[in-house]
Amino acid sequence: MRIGIVRDFLITLGFMTRIGPILEIEPEDLRRTVKWMPLCGLALGAVIIIPFYLGLFAGKFWIQAWLTLAASIYLTRGLHFDGIADIADGAGPFPDPDKFWRIIKDSCSGVFGILVLVVMLTGQLIGFYYVFEAGALGAVLWVFVVGRLGNAVMCMAGKSFARPGQGSLFMCGADKFSIAFAFITTVVAGIFAVDLNTQILTYLLAALCILFLYRLAKKVNGANGDFLGGAVVLSETAALLAFVACH
Repeated sequence: MRIGIVRDFLITLGFMTRIGPILEIEPEDLRRTVKWMPLCGLALGAVIIIPFYLGLFAGKFWIQAWLTLAASIYLTRGLHFDGIADIADGAGPFPDPDKFWRIIKDSCSGVFGILVLVVMLTGQLIGFYYVFEAGALGAVLWVFVVGRLGNAVMCMAGKSFARPGQGSLFMCGADKFSIAFAFITTVVAGIFAVDLNTQILTYLLAALCILFLYRLAKKVNGANGDFLGGAVVLSETAALLAFVACH
């Protein structure tokens, strides 16, 4: 049983980041990863902040923020930013279902996707600057945990709209126990990482982000892995905005 739990966590870590091992997995394995997503974010955040905890570029907050963002993109293979860019391209002109999914399948980036990437990357860079300026390394961990909670919640929100593909495998695993476990993990991490006001505001802002994605999925009659990636980016940004607002 314990071996199975460890393997499920390692599958989550290996699929969502570069820091986990590459394992032979079956489609049903992905269904068991939803509850481990916030812990995956915690591991990702820990790897990123260790050099700064040890004093790398101490006091140079812009450099620390930039390296954090760069490490996040590299260690996640840019999957989540690719998702939000695809959604922006599809929904940018007008979220007509047929046109939306035709654009989503196109690997080329359009102007809406590029603009959203610039806005999200710039926003996160500024947000991380204020986190490092406040000396709140725990809040960096919190950002990545919340991002993966957003992924888990979007798995449940998009379940009834799931389209064929890897995203649907995650969504199928989004049962009440998995979401509850993911949420409790996030709350516990938040107790140690940030103050209560930041935690509450983060949940409110992240919920608005998930609601936006849910309404879009309903309008275009479907949700896929891009929605899950978009949920990560938007939830991370929500956590950063909440921290800055409360400090």
